[in-house]
Amino acid sequence: MRSSRVITGRFRPSINSSEFSLTTAIRYHEDIRKASQLSSPIGLRVEMGGRTVSPGAALLRSSRLFSLPKPLPEPQSTNLHIGDHKSPTMTRQYPQYQSITSPLSSREKGDWGFKRPFPLKSTLTTSTPLIRVKQVDSIESITDFASAADHTLSLEKFQELRIPLSIPKGNDRSGTSVRTTMWQKSVFEEDMDFTDHRKGRTDDKRWKFQGPWLARMTEGQFIGYLEKDVRPKRAQFRKLLKERLTESLNSNQAKTAMEKGLAAPPKIKSSDITEDQFTDYVRSLRSDRATLYSLVSKFLDLAPLGQPVGIIQTFLSGGDKAAGESPYGKNGPPPCHPSAGISYLRTNSYMENHPVYGPQGERTPTLSRVLYPRNGPHPAKLGVGGFVADTPPGDNEFNLRNFRLKVSANKKMLTGISHLDTTTFGGAKAYVTPETATVDPSGKVVVHLKEADSEAQLVAKEGKGRGKVYTEAKRTTKQGKTEADPWRTGRVADELLDNEDTSAQGEDVVGSSKNYGLDDKQ
Repeated sequence: MRSSRVITGRFRPSINSSEFSLTTAIRYHEDIRKASQLSSPIGLRVEMGGRTVSPGAALLRSSRLFSLPKPLPEPQSTNLHIGDHKSPTMTRQYPQYQSITSPLSSREKGDWGFKRPFPLKSTLTTSTPLIRVKQVDSIESITDFASAADHTLSLEKFQELRIPLSIPKGNDRSGTSVRTTMWQKSVFEEDMDFTDHRKGRTDDKRWKFQGPWLARMTEGQFIGYLEKDVRPKRAQFRKLLKERLTESLNSNQAKTAMEKGLAAPPKIKSSDITEDQFTDYVRSLRSDRATLYSLVSKFLDLAPLGQPVGIIQTFLSGGDKAAGESPYGKNGPPPCHPSAGISYLRTNSYMENHPVYGPQGERTPTLSRVLYPRNGPHPAKLGVGGFVADTPPGDNEFNLRNFRLKVSANKKMLTGISHLDTTTFGGAKAYVTPETATVDPSGKVVVHLKEADSEAQLVAKEGKGRGKVYTEAKRTTKQGKTEADPWRTGRVADELLDNEDTSAQGEDVVGSSKNYGLDDKQ
């Protein structure tokens, strides 16, 4: 049975002709023909997983028409600047359709496992046989498909970089030390990777909420959310406020009685609260924005927002610091799991073992290309494995803050950072080390880089034939000047003249790969 492999790792059977032809299914499924000898395919029954199903049901189960997931929605535009250049052929932030491939034996016949064969001119002459199907069938009886090599190759290159996914840095004011903020926390940690609300915790570091993130909604979406979801829950919210008022009154009465040394008064019920008391309580909540926001966000299960301007001290003194401690309070929660399914590494703390030089202190750096020079306060943009990233922060060859220091240290500033390099073939390139990556609310992968180590760069260049670790440069030995006995010096000179040539005194010491036993020919 021929099969077409999907990028997700599952195997789906492909049929050469129409998927809805039962005779074609019987001809290509040998197990079905052996299970029954009936001449009519209508009465045929197939045993699958202990259940009896018809050939039509078995065919639909193995059909890609029903195995393809629904396409993801159109990515939201996070850049509203009109002057920015946007190409219609640029790669989207995330793939909307599933990437599909097929073996060569099936591609030669145009068989991709769908209703009709695809044209060989556009599917067989490419080096990346990957397609995305936008519409299986249309009114013109054609299948709308396009190449899916962009996202598929980007995924392969990202996995070759071996970058772990981490939680974005939030506005954490809990008093942690600076050393702990240097370490990126993985998205798979137990205190971050959960979706249910945990009782007894003041923080809320979930990545999934039932309610929306209000800062991301447009005016029309916000009005629609108020009309459909918020207003029908008024009665439930008023009931919640009455219960909270009842608890507050009972606690105040019990505290007053304890201070006076009296017996605890009977507890107040929600039905005992008058309308005037409830109205005064609602007015007090409207003046206390921090408490009201906490009640509304918990009732509607809203994603945490950043701290509103002017009431930071109120948040910190109230004890409810969910908006300040949540890593998604500034930019919003991600649309999916923070890892996005592109990497399952928890950390980059691993050591590479070179076949010649042994364990390496630094990982193999990646060659990046300068895509966009520095523009005022905005850093330059680098292309790393199909992803656009900012230059590494700090004092390095990518920043111009300490230009005189770099010149004095005999370090060249990287070309293409301050201006566009048009002289270098292919553009200016530099080695960097991908440290970690995050997924922003729009679904875009943000890669964080750091400066590559000089020794790691030399080892990487040697692996590509662009450099040598052990050179053939000669260096003359320097003998120290020491005073010795003239008689002993003469005796040593006589011994040397009798046994060895005097020309051997100036022999050069050569440091090469032969001295270290790295060459095959000694």
